[in-house]
Parts: sequence; structure tokens; C-alpha cells
Amino acid sequence: MEYEGFYGLDMLFPDLLKNSPYITTNASEADYFYVDVWMYFPRQDLHAIIKELQSQGPYWDRKRGADHIFVVTADPGRCEYPHPVTWASIYLHHFGRLQWLEHSRCDLFEKWGGECDWDLTAAKAALSGDMPYGCHIPKQDIVVPPNPYEWENCTCRAGLHKTPYLNPEMRLPRTNLLYYSGQIDLHEQEAYAKTQPWSDAGYSFGARQTVYRAHHHRPGFKIMTQHAKGTYWHDLSTSVFCLAAAGYGWGGRMKVAVTRGCIPVIIQDGIKVEWEEQLPLQLYALRIPTWMAHKLPEILQMMVDKGHVAEMQKAMSCTWRLHWWRRPEGRAFELVLCELKRRLLGKDHIVLNTGACTLDCGDGKLVRLTEGFNNV
Repeated sequence: MEYEGFYGLDMLFPDLLKNSPYITTNASEADYFYVDVWMYFPRQDLHAIIKELQSQGPYWDRKRGADHIFVVTADPGRCEYPHPVTWASIYLHHFGRLQWLEHSRCDLFEKWGGECDWDLTAAKAALSGDMPYGCHIPKQDIVVPPNPYEWENCTCRAGLHKTPYLNPEMRLPRTNLLYYSGQIDLHEQEAYAKTQPWSDAGYSFGARQTVYRAHHHRPGFKIMTQHAKGTYWHDLSTSVFCLAAAGYGWGGRMKVAVTRGCIPVIIQDGIKVEWEEQLPLQLYALRIPTWMAHKLPEILQMMVDKGHVAEMQKAMSCTWRLHWWRRPEGRAFELVLCELKRRLLGKDHIVLNTGACTLDCGDGKLVRLTEGFNNV
């Protein structure tokens, strides 16, 4: 079964699980419990779901759901379900924002700008002992890649989902230093945007807009204000770095960059991206705070001059599989199971060896990412 939908991981993940050796029908043998429910369309009643789980036995109540796993594909991740009833549960989602998601516009006719400074308001709350609720609970939830951009035969607006790792014709010279294609300003065509410029300023948390306005004219920077439909996968495959910014919630550009051999430049302040808590992303990705974005040309050129680009691209030739779900190439499912195994073993971290292309989940057994799947 193919899952071409942008929000389809809640359908794909249970299918992978059911076709793996990690599942049991004997609840007393289980280390974890997967809750097979679609958590985006339609929005679910969590209290009714928990009531149903409680009716099936003592497993929810014994750990208050801490060993239960939900997949949430909604744009704001856990913030779509801000209910205390699942605060102990594990969410697999795509949006690792550590603060609450606030979409109300910062109308400077009505508000002091400091009220819209998320870092300032979070720091004030922390100093007063009020730790704010975020869209991601670190070391509990897992930020995973989304499921799209993997199907060779889809009828998609950007064309076939080709990648240099599977399609030899896409192994092309990388002539763009930085690439981005997509929406910049959501409301620029609306009349009210002329007198209310802050109406869409929070889109992408300011990252896309900052990079575009500062650098769209730079040589080697191909920054487009609309989606490049017919040339998108070609453009990704001919670029050294690709901007990985969020939208109003999670974005897919981290995945499309890595799986096309383009080093992601992550500009998502306060937001954990996929696998950031599981893998040493610095081996094949670059994270830059927004306040440093004005130095982007110098930073990227330094990465080229120092030889880091070649090292990161070599690492990506292994790790792209960890951002891909579809069989037989995808190993994102294996990394989820590896992380769950690590937690059971009480180990500090997963060991990734990009040279050998292996994972060690904590027991010394090497998971060889190029030699089959379901091998955790």
C-alpha cells in the first residue's frame, strides 16, 4: 500500500509494524503499546480513546500511558492535542517546538513587541517557576521524518520524487551553493497586508523571509518565492546546501534535502528537527540561529573551503536511509525501534558510524543499514 498523503505516517507506521517481527498479540509480553488511531483527520477525542484502552486491561493505568505510543501528523505536533491525559505518553511527530505554538499575530498597534518575543516570555515564565508547555517533550517524544516525497510513480505537483541515491540520472554537478523553493510571504497579495505587515510575519518563524530578503541576490543562491514544480527534484540534486525552514508547523525540507544529497541548513529557532535527539546531525547537517542568518554566504563558503562539504555528503550517502520510510531502502522505522530499545537498555545514546553505515542501539549489536531491514 502506498501512502502518498502529506500527513500519512499514522497509516504507514502501523503497516510497517504489523509486517515486522517486533509485534506480539500477548499484551503481557509487550514493552510498548502502539495506539493505532488516526490523530489528524479527524481530530480525535483523547478521553474516549483512553477510556477504550482502559477497558482492554490494566496496561494504560499501570504506567499512566508512559509506554504507549501515538503517531501525530498534525502541523503543530503535540500542540494539536494539549491534553494532560497523554502527557506521559510517547508521541511520534514531526514538530519539535519546545514552546507553545502561538499563532496570534503581533499587532504592534495593540501590543508591545516584547509580548511577541517567545524567548523573552519563556524566560520570564521560567524565572517565575511557570514552565511553559511545549509542542514536544524532549527525551520522551520522538521527532521523526514525514512520510511523503518517496514515491517514484506519484502524480505530484513537483514531478516524480527522484533522488540521486536511487536514480543515476539525478547524480549531477551541484552548481547552486544554496537552494530554496516555496512560499515566502503568505499574505503579500492581500490588501490588509499593506497596512498590517505583521499579519504573516510569524510564518516560517521569520526564517524564509530573513534569508530571502538578505540573500536572494547573492551569486550561487537560488531562492525562489514559489514552488518550482517541474524542476524541484532536479534543483535539489544540483545544490550543495538547501534551506530547511518550518512553515506554520512542521516542514518537510529537512527530509527532501537529506534524501537528495543536499546538506540541510536548518534555521528553526527553538524547534527540534527530525532525529535531532537521536543522531549527531552535525555530521551531515548545519543548524544556524536566525540571528546569524545575515552571515550565511560567509558560513557556507567556509564550509566548502574547509572541506566539510565533502565529509557531510559522504555521511549523507549512509544516513539518507534514516530519513526514508518506504521499503526496501527506508530505515526510519529501524531508527524508531532502535531508540525505543536504547531506552529499555538505559543507555545514553545511539552510536552511529557513517563509515560502516551502522547503528548500535546500546547492546553492542550492529544494525547494518545497507543490509536488509527489521534487523534491530
